[in-house]
This record gives sequence, C-alpha cells and structure tokens, in this order.
Amino acid sequence: MYEVGHWQSPYTEDQINASSGFTYLITHKESGVMYVGKKFTQSVRRKVVKGKTRKRKEVSKSNWLTYTSSSKYVNEEIAKNGKDAFVFEILAIHSSRAETNYAELEEQIKRDVLRAKDSEGNHLYANLNIALRFYRDRIAK
Repeated sequence: MYEVGHWQSPYTEDQINASSGFTYLITHKESGVMYVGKKFTQSVRRKVVKGKTRKRKEVSKSNWLTYTSSSKYVNEEIAKNGKDAFVFEILAIHSSRAETNYAELEEQIKRDVLRAKDSEGNHLYANLNIALRFYRDRIAK
C-alpha cells in the first residue's frame, strides 16, 4: 500500500497519473460513515484555434492529489475535524472516463450506498444520490 498525498493506494503516483481516473472510498474514523466516489486525473478541454474548423484538444492534470470529495457532508466534516479524521482510499484506477463512471456506479450499487444502514438505523454512507438520478429520499426504503 502506498501513501500518495492523503490517499492510501495500492497504486503508485505514476500509475494513477497514467490512468484516466479512479474510484475511491472515504471513511470517517469516528463514526464509520463512508462515501464512495470517483475522480478524474485529467481534464480534457477543446479550444478554438484561429483559422481552423476543428477545436484543439488540451489535456491538463486535475487536483486529485489534494482533492477531498464532492460531498458536502464530507467537506463540512473535514472543515470541522481536519483530514486526519478520515481515511482516503483509492479502490481502483481506470483507463477511460467511461470506465471510471461505470466503476463508480457499480461500486455504489454493490455497496447499496443509498439504503445501507447500521443496527441502529443510521445510514452507513454519506452518498445522497447515484449518478444524479437516483436519490436516497426518492427510493423505496
């Protein structure tokens, strides 16, 4: 296991940078609440080139080394308690954006992130939606 920034990873930084993206699991050490997500390691933009009809592709590195989460809950807890209150794990790296998107969806469904609860009835995951389509408060309990 490697430590890459604040991430625990079975992959080296070079392997992660060579990938298109990764799926991750963030766990709050005290409460055990988890969050499953994805992060792309690069962004692709198309830029207009004067005198050309096609746009030029520009690839730039993302902020994945310092990235925490898109989850409002996770970011609020980090602001309160600091990054040390969490474990950041990279689950898998992926070779394309489509593969990264699919792997996140698959991981969230396997873990039943919208419905999973502990013995006291508390949600195990901080995920409030899957793919911005399926929301915790709109699905059958």
